[in-house]
Amino acid sequence: MRNYEAMVIVDARLEEGDIQKAVDRFNTVVGDNGGQVSNTERWGKRRFAFEIDHQHEGYYFVTTFTAPEAAVEQLRRTLQISDEFIRGKIVRPGTGDDGK
Repeated sequence: MRNYEAMVIVDARLEEGDIQKAVDRFNTVVGDNGGQVSNTERWGKRRFAFEIDHQHEGYYFVTTFTAPEAAVEQLRRTLQISDEFIRGKIVRPGTGDDGK
Protein backbone atom coordinates (compact mmCIF):
# COMPACT_ATOMS: atom_id res chain seq x y z
CA MET A 1 0.00 0.00 0.00
CA ARG A 2 1.14 3.52 -0.80
CA ASN A 3 0.46 6.95 0.65
CA TYR A 4 -1.80 9.25 -1.36
CA GLU A 5 -3.32 12.69 -1.09
CA ALA A 6 -6.50 13.76 -2.84
CA MET A 7 -7.88 17.24 -3.38
CA VAL A 8 -11.55 17.10 -4.28
CA ILE A 9 -14.00 19.82 -5.28
CA VAL A 10 -17.66 19.23 -4.44
CA ASP A 11 -20.59 21.16 -5.91
CA ALA A 12 -20.97 24.20 -3.61
CA ARG A 13 -24.70 24.44 -4.38
CA LEU A 14 -25.32 21.35 -2.26
CA GLU A 15 -26.65 21.60 1.28
CA GLU A 16 -24.13 21.12 4.11
CA GLY A 17 -25.48 17.63 4.84
CA ASP A 18 -25.06 16.58 1.21
CA ILE A 19 -21.51 17.94 1.15
CA GLN A 20 -20.73 15.84 4.23
CA LYS A 21 -22.24 12.80 2.49
CA ALA A 22 -19.94 13.39 -0.49
CA VAL A 23 -16.88 13.58 1.80
CA ASP A 24 -18.04 10.43 3.62
CA ARG A 25 -18.65 8.65 0.30
CA PHE A 26 -15.09 9.36 -0.82
CA ASN A 27 -13.66 8.11 2.48
CA THR A 28 -15.91 5.03 2.38
CA VAL A 29 -14.61 4.07 -1.07
CA VAL A 30 -11.08 4.17 0.36
CA GLY A 31 -12.04 1.93 3.29
CA ASP A 32 -14.14 -0.49 1.23
CA ASN A 33 -11.20 -1.10 -1.09
CA GLY A 34 -8.65 -1.93 1.59
CA GLY A 35 -7.32 1.55 2.31
CA GLN A 36 -7.27 3.72 5.41
CA VAL A 37 -7.94 7.45 5.66
CA SER A 38 -5.52 9.23 7.96
CA ASN A 39 -6.80 12.81 7.70
CA THR A 40 -9.51 14.87 6.00
CA GLU A 41 -9.25 18.67 5.93
CA ARG A 42 -12.32 20.63 4.89
CA TRP A 43 -11.22 23.87 3.24
CA GLY A 44 -14.73 25.15 2.61
CA LYS A 45 -16.07 27.16 -0.31
CA ARG A 46 -13.55 28.76 -2.64
CA ARG A 47 -14.03 30.81 -5.77
CA PHE A 48 -12.60 29.29 -8.97
CA ALA A 49 -10.01 31.13 -11.03
CA PHE A 50 -12.12 30.21 -14.07
CA GLU A 51 -15.59 28.78 -14.63
CA ILE A 52 -15.95 25.00 -14.39
CA ASP A 53 -19.16 23.42 -15.69
CA HIS A 54 -20.96 26.80 -15.47
CA GLN A 55 -20.02 27.16 -11.80
CA HIS A 56 -17.91 29.84 -10.14
CA GLU A 57 -17.18 28.23 -6.76
CA GLY A 58 -16.77 24.83 -5.18
CA TYR A 59 -16.36 23.19 -1.79
CA TYR A 60 -12.82 21.87 -1.34
CA PHE A 61 -11.55 19.07 0.85
CA VAL A 62 -8.17 17.33 1.06
CA THR A 63 -7.77 13.74 2.23
CA THR A 64 -4.58 11.83 3.01
CA PHE A 65 -4.79 8.06 2.94
CA THR A 66 -2.98 4.80 2.33
CA ALA A 67 -4.46 2.40 -0.20
CA PRO A 68 -3.68 -0.27 -2.78
CA GLU A 69 -3.62 0.65 -6.48
CA ALA A 70 -7.08 -0.86 -7.04
CA ALA A 71 -8.61 1.53 -4.50
CA VAL A 72 -7.11 4.53 -6.30
CA GLU A 73 -8.61 3.39 -9.60
CA GLN A 74 -12.01 2.98 -7.93
CA LEU A 75 -11.71 6.48 -6.44
CA ARG A 76 -10.94 7.96 -9.86
CA ARG A 77 -14.00 6.22 -11.29
CA THR A 78 -16.15 7.52 -8.44
CA LEU A 79 -14.92 11.09 -9.00
CA GLN A 80 -15.74 10.86 -12.72
CA ILE A 81 -19.23 9.40 -12.55
CA SER A 82 -20.67 11.07 -9.45
CA ASP A 83 -22.58 14.30 -9.98
CA GLU A 84 -21.64 15.85 -6.62
CA PHE A 85 -17.91 15.84 -7.43
CA ILE A 86 -16.77 18.61 -9.80
CA ARG A 87 -13.07 17.77 -9.91
CA GLY A 88 -10.56 15.64 -8.06
CA LYS A 89 -6.85 14.94 -8.17
CA ILE A 90 -5.08 12.05 -6.47
CA VAL A 91 -1.30 12.22 -6.04
CA ARG A 92 1.49 10.49 -4.15
CA PRO A 93 2.93 13.25 -1.94
CA GLY A 94 6.62 13.98 -2.14
CA THR A 95 7.16 12.00 -5.33
CA GLY A 96 5.67 14.26 -7.96
CA ASP A 97 3.76 11.17 -9.09
CA ASP A 98 0.07 11.37 -9.83
CA GLY A 99 -0.46 7.77 -8.72
CA LYS A 100 -0.68 6.24 -12.21
